Amino acid sequence: MRSEALLLLGLLAGIGPGEGGSDVAIECPFPEGSHLNSQRECAKYSACEWTEGQCHLRANSEAGYRVVSRVEDNRFGFKVQKKDLILHIQIIRQYMPCFDSSPEKSTVPPVDNDAQSLLFEVNYYEDYHVQVKISPRDEERYEVPVPLNLPENPTSTGQKYFVNTSEVGEAFWFSVERAGSSDGTSLFSTEGPLTFEDQFIQVTAALTSSYLYGFGENTHTKFRHRFSPRQTFPIFARDQPVGEGDMNEYGHHPYCVNIDPETGEAYSVLFFNSNAMEYSTFLLADGRPALTLRSIGGVLDLHFFLGPSLEDLNKQYTNMIGKPVFPPYWSLGFHLSRYGYGSTENIRVVRERMKAMGIPQDVQTCDIDYMNRYRDFTYDLDAWGDFPDLVQELHNDDVKLTLILDPALVTDWANYPPGQRGKDRDVYIKWASPEYIPGDQDVSYADYMVGYVWPDTKTVFPDFLNPETQAWWGDELKLFHETLSFDALWIDMNEPANFGTNLDKPWNWPAGEPDWSLKCPFSRLDSPPYPTKMIRVGDNKSKRISDHTICMSGSQTNGNRTFLHYDVHSLYGWSETVATYKGLQQIFPGKRQVVLSRSTFPGSGQYAIHWLGDNSASWSHMHMSIIGMLEFNLFGVPMVGADICGFFGEPDMELCARWMQLGAFYPFSRNHNTIDTADQDPAVWPEVAEISREVLLLRYQYLPYLYALFHRTHMHGESVVRPVFSLSPNDLTALDVDDQFLWGDGIMVAPVITQGATGREVFFPEGEWYDLLTGVREASGAAHSKYVEAPLERIPVYARGGVALPYQVPGLNTVQSRKNPLGITLPLNASGGASGEVFWDDGDGEHAMGEAFLATVVFAEDALTMTVTHSPDPVQGLKLETLQFFGYPSNPAGVQVNGVDLPASEWAFNGDVLSVFLSVPLGEDLAVTLT
Repeated sequence: MRSEALLLLGLLAGIGPGEGGSDVAIECPFPEGSHLNSQRECAKYSACEWTEGQCHLRANSEAGYRVVSRVEDNRFGFKVQKKDLILHIQIIRQYMPCFDSSPEKSTVPPVDNDAQSLLFEVNYYEDYHVQVKISPRDEERYEVPVPLNLPENPTSTGQKYFVNTSEVGEAFWFSVERAGSSDGTSLFSTEGPLTFEDQFIQVTAALTSSYLYGFGENTHTKFRHRFSPRQTFPIFARDQPVGEGDMNEYGHHPYCVNIDPETGEAYSVLFFNSNAMEYSTFLLADGRPALTLRSIGGVLDLHFFLGPSLEDLNKQYTNMIGKPVFPPYWSLGFHLSRYGYGSTENIRVVRERMKAMGIPQDVQTCDIDYMNRYRDFTYDLDAWGDFPDLVQELHNDDVKLTLILDPALVTDWANYPPGQRGKDRDVYIKWASPEYIPGDQDVSYADYMVGYVWPDTKTVFPDFLNPETQAWWGDELKLFHETLSFDALWIDMNEPANFGTNLDKPWNWPAGEPDWSLKCPFSRLDSPPYPTKMIRVGDNKSKRISDHTICMSGSQTNGNRTFLHYDVHSLYGWSETVATYKGLQQIFPGKRQVVLSRSTFPGSGQYAIHWLGDNSASWSHMHMSIIGMLEFNLFGVPMVGADICGFFGEPDMELCARWMQLGAFYPFSRNHNTIDTADQDPAVWPEVAEISREVLLLRYQYLPYLYALFHRTHMHGESVVRPVFSLSPNDLTALDVDDQFLWGDGIMVAPVITQGATGREVFFPEGEWYDLLTGVREASGAAHSKYVEAPLERIPVYARGGVALPYQVPGLNTVQSRKNPLGITLPLNASGGASGEVFWDDGDGEHAMGEAFLATVVFAEDALTMTVTHSPDPVQGLKLETLQFFGYPSNPAGVQVNGVDLPASEWAFNGDVLSVFLSVPLGEDLAVTLT
């Protein structure tokens, strides 16, 4: 590989993508926002110039880096050392606001923080995966401490990529190109100058196309990103409810997918950085789509994955960050929740209402109102005094219990043993320096950072990076489980959230108490030079990056190293997830754990499932939930869903009915709403109850197929929910569809998301498509769109020809349904065939293929074979009783099962569906012939 890399560098010398004529389109980012764009403002920054009404970065040769020498070149990659000779070192210095904003104290900071000398590294890993990393040569910088699965000794010899860069003495640029590209088009080619300051890093690159997806967690109203006009989103974990502006929300996922619409080939990029950041999509002056990445800390660490298919990317990405957790079967059932049940009695009322209407339910969830004064590890002994009895009643009904926990613990040490035990073990986040400790801080709080959230007492925040904290948290979970026998945990508010930061007082501060709030110092950490767009969007009352959270000037540790909260803030949810998962393993050894986390980071999917946060009862938020679900499947967190019927506000009957139809196909299916609003469980309205019962029974019927998808995502990293363009990646119509989706590659869901609509346009990818309920062929042949009728009681759901779908007679919960007979739906493709697999295990034990059943199913030329490839033991006693052939052309003259003629009464043909009725052990090989 050495000679190949050197040859490419030599061939590309002098081309210099970064030296093109497109620099004029790369905006100079103003800390206060682009609305300040003016010639006078532009003149403040030496790396910027004013041209034709726009403030833009100067050319790379004037404001960037140049290559000084080549350090190393070997078969695993190469490194190029760069030294700043021409970089305008005052650029970021002049961006810096004053530490005190008052005009009389306005000064220019005396220290400039430009990185004078950088190291550019290229690391070849798998043949589909290459890392490009830029960091200071002579300085140790913070790097993300989340572990990645990287091969220790890469041995790839057939890379699907080339990394090209400028030669010694030239202005620095680099590009990533797909190997074998006929036109030499780069996938990712830097444009304009690289900026690398202590608290400001920026790189811009031209992309393959404008078909860009991913990045989050943001409030995207379209799955595909917009490039004109320019759009900028911040990324930084934040307690921000779902909205429709350019806002950052709960999680931190700087990962995107770019697709070439001409070839359908895709690649993806992870910017592995946990500091506050932004990404901008826009068009260069020559019309090419471009992406700018900015971060205010860490290093520039980019991982490229070459696909080329979307599913290839999902497998490649999760191979590095960790393959998703395998959820227990029961967690795929329907979850019911709300904030504001108020008592155990109200839960009993809702449960009886659900049972009376025959609506399936597997999980009951309780929000913070079950707690005593909102304190973790407690329950209200008045309104919830018989909670242990209710837990037993739920378990008797085969219903699991999920309880919520928040990370913040009260400082009422004398009256709150969990908090005191945490203090004894020194597990809380501290101020990074004594100078930051507020002068009025109670001495009993030591050097802990103190805030205020839901409880009526000040709180501290566990440092979940700390191994001692993880052990303490596990001990507390175990003690709590001895009091309330929960089955799963929901960890909320873990960005972490804090109320009233930098304000006079929190919104829920106790009446009559002197005003107080957590106030962050005006330091380089809490008032960084470039605070990103986050301070100007969403519900940011203090206009600081610490708004709604704790101060960036906190200190955390992993036992070996100390970190600034400024750097690891967005890892808080990930670290609590890991600690909670480990704690549950102690409580339920040998079982699969369910941890529902609000805040996530790359790698969270190994441990957590996710819901999309506090949405509202609106049709637009219903649509946005599909986009969020698709994005989190890209992010490696496939067990995801939104609050069905909306968290805030109150839905009407139609909205809740349509949302229950959609929510029945969320991987994580939960109805949840907030306090002081009307009940919205599906049994409230008779019409919604009927619709919900039927659509949830359809979900439960095909849970064996959904479960098999989760098995494949856990084993191989495949996604569960997919965009329709995964089947048609070079179809321009498909690339813009974000109001329908797929389960795997076999079921397509096209929900009605428009008020008053009784039908909708549905895009059908190429192939045969059948109504999943009736088996009637709905579409055939080339990809096309058509209008389909969808009255209120119907959600359009289709089976794809060629994909065998295992199913099971549904029950009111998965304990019941897992005892019922199974069947296989076989929608036939244009060749009259179908194939798939049936997977089964005990449903909640630690996954081991040696203890799982797997069978392959193939139907071709009128013959079906089912071949058992893994242990039949888990399916002892289960029967396969029905085969449904969608699209079979005629009534067969005869049917043979394992060589024995079936009586004519044991099959039926209605013109659309051939149903064959048999009763054979699921764990045995099967041969069926149609004559």
